Amino acid sequence: MFDIAIKNVSFAYGDNKVLSDLSLTVAAGDFVAIVGPNGAGKSTILKLIAGLVRPADGVVQVGGKVVRDACYSCEIGYVPQHYANNTAGFPATVEEIVALGLTSSGSKRVKREGARHIVKHMLDLVGLEGLNHRLVGELSGGQQQRVMVARALAANPGLLLLDEPTSGVDYETGTKLYGLLGEINRNLGITIVAVSHDIDKVTRFANKVACINNGLCFYGDSTEFRHNHAGAPHFFPYQKV
Repeated sequence: MFDIAIKNVSFAYGDNKVLSDLSLTVAAGDFVAIVGPNGAGKSTILKLIAGLVRPADGVVQVGGKVVRDACYSCEIGYVPQHYANNTAGFPATVEEIVALGLTSSGSKRVKREGARHIVKHMLDLVGLEGLNHRLVGELSGGQQQRVMVARALAANPGLLLLDEPTSGVDYETGTKLYGLLGEINRNLGITIVAVSHDIDKVTRFANKVACINNGLCFYGDSTEFRHNHAGAPHFFPYQKV
């Protein structure tokens, strides 16, 4: 498992500054939900942690090491927004998609039988046992999202990053997916950071909440957030902390 330290980070897309002097520390083994309005910089935070973009100012550290580029993310499982939708049309089986996680992350070569065992274990873990040979496009939206989580977990990451993992799925499926992430966090000790608009659902399972609006507005226990702020639209413009 990894801890994360974001120190005085600023980032802009051209002239559009989306993060300003953001500092945030995530303890190893935490499950952190990142919430906030559209355009607040939530997805950018995940990209910075994964090494997909670099901050204009400040430093991002994962596991005590400065994140310099995406090569460092070999031990980070990253599921971007709408990833499952973009993969749904691939002429590939569920087993083949999950097995990609064994190679794309920089993992050592795994013998075929070992790879099959890992893939089967990951599919069992996310509740998709028996679907190995189904085409990914034949699955429901929620099942496709689970396939992407299994793919990310196949490399045995110490950190799992998810951007709107319940986008496009129904309420019940979304709740089940966050429940699964909660179980993975508790049972495997993997640090999880998930960006979500589903505040009610994600805060049931995450133990910490970070509210972002171009800076950090709130960071604390999910129970405190739910008690004081969940569902309150006036919360997001609060002064940065």
